[in-house]
Amino acid sequence: MPGLNSPVRYFDRTNIPKDVWDVLRAHAARANVILPHAEKVSSHPEFLPDSEQLWMVYSEPGTSKIRFILSCTEGPLGTYPIFIVPTAPIVELIPELLQSPMEALCYALLNEANVRRQRVFSVFSVQPVAEAFASAWGKIAEIDCIKQPYYDAIFTMCTQCTLETSVLAVAPSEEEVIELRLAVPQDVDKISSLCQEFANTSHPFILTSEQASKEASLLIENGQVWVYEIEDAGGETDIASIVAVTRESNAVAAITKVYTPQKWGRKGRAERLVRRVCRELLKTHEQVVLYVGADNHAKKLYNRVGFQGLSEGSPPIDGVEKWLEIGFDRAEVELGHW
Repeated sequence: MPGLNSPVRYFDRTNIPKDVWDVLRAHAARANVILPHAEKVSSHPEFLPDSEQLWMVYSEPGTSKIRFILSCTEGPLGTYPIFIVPTAPIVELIPELLQSPMEALCYALLNEANVRRQRVFSVFSVQPVAEAFASAWGKIAEIDCIKQPYYDAIFTMCTQCTLETSVLAVAPSEEEVIELRLAVPQDVDKISSLCQEFANTSHPFILTSEQASKEASLLIENGQVWVYEIEDAGGETDIASIVAVTRESNAVAAITKVYTPQKWGRKGRAERLVRRVCRELLKTHEQVVLYVGADNHAKKLYNRVGFQGLSEGSPPIDGVEKWLEIGFDRAEVELGHW
């Protein structure tokens, strides 16, 4: 454990203090990778009772000002990456100011009895923080980072003011009967298959059939997945697209999975479902957020729905940031899943 003068504090699910909650909720959009899970495991002791749930806070030395919140936590399908949420604006996150905090967090992780060095399989944060942590961890834990990021993403958001309700880029066929709805238990097999297909596009975080079935069941049970159900002219029904919303706090909801199998693609179905889900979520939340790959053609879809900062040549927008997931040598670590 850190000494009395250390800028790093540790917390488990039972003792997160008010000042940490206040900071997380004040940065609810950026903290979406940490806040909803922390709220759930802290308020529901029965949820994953024997799992690893650890948070660390780095405060500016000599002050109580929280600069970084790190999570080393676990979900139903396995351990999560190291998530780090900074509280400073992106322009202040320069390498020379990041080295000392990231090194302190790395040493704190290595000194925590319940965290083995193999546990840290990747880090996900805004680009400068992810790069600084990966560099520090590589030196201190002596595990090389993988040069090509697992995920190079843009963090973006949609609000009531930006939600676009215009006509789809591609209108649905008049021949198909359509229902956009929350999934029900009878959908589990189809959603399981789609979850596994989606994971196969997110190497190395693939799912076995058993894991995909577990994920689908949890999504349905928790009311976290929407489906685009179609019935063709022959009377056959299928799920043409899914949208999952798995991280919700009071003010912010995150779309965390959007998938359309190839046979149903390029017909505007995902766009229509995402727009519907956003419309529903914005009835009770201030923002809907998501991450989209920097080279993902889905940026155009999300831009049409109303997510900000995704159009070519658009000026910088406050809160729209580049995030990276940087992995570590897979021969040295134990992969989790998120």
